[in-house]
Amino acid sequence: MEKRDLVIMVVALAIVLALAVFIKPILTGKEPDLGLPFQETSASDSGGEGTSPTTGPVFMTLTPTVPTPTPVPTWAGQSRELGFVAPVTTGTTMPVPTHMIPPEITPAQENLLTYATIEGKAGGITEIIHMPFPYWELSYTVNPWETRYVGETSSKEAGVADSFAVAVFPSFSIDIMDADDNTLKKTIEPRGGLDPELWDKGEGYDPRPWVEKFYEGSESQNYSFVIHTHMIQSYYIEILVPERYLGKY
Repeated sequence: MEKRDLVIMVVALAIVLALAVFIKPILTGKEPDLGLPFQETSASDSGGEGTSPTTGPVFMTLTPTVPTPTPVPTWAGQSRELGFVAPVTTGTTMPVPTHMIPPEITPAQENLLTYATIEGKAGGITEIIHMPFPYWELSYTVNPWETRYVGETSSKEAGVADSFAVAVFPSFSIDIMDADDNTLKKTIEPRGGLDPELWDKGEGYDPRPWVEKFYEGSESQNYSFVIHTHMIQSYYIEILVPERYLGKY
């Protein structure tokens, strides 16, 4: 390329730049566009108005919704009857009970209300019962068979009649189970055994009802009761709580 051609190209390029930088802005009133890429800014970033905001993905922070727990209603003083959910078969083995430590101070005598009842003559496993109370009592009465012996006499047609008899030894026990982990908390049996002949001697000989006291502290418990019976005519169990607990638990 000759020198003269090079000079002509430089002069033409200068004229184009002059038109783009000086002449066109004057005619249009706009800033010169040199064809360079610039990042768009929003009005808040540039401090001006009329500029286009940047476009792009918008991310929203989702706050997890925590469900409001339903408050457990307090006991209003109405007793309920605790039913059975399963029978108890003979020979059922139970786990070793955990150790329960009685408190150092026994509460003073106070008015007790019936929280729940259990009654029947056969054994079984009761429904689960919620015990929110720091102190409660279990009172129970058992009526064993009145017959102390069961016997049978053969016919006299063949000669002298023979007979045999079997002594009756009734028994009754209550296994208190922790319904949350199915562990045995305590086994209750009538103190002194079941001896209706002794009880018939007078009121001072009859120990019924038997009473067991339970101290839960500040922890709520869920229990079920496994009742074992042998030659029992009937039984009645009451779960009692202090009257001062009404509306508090």
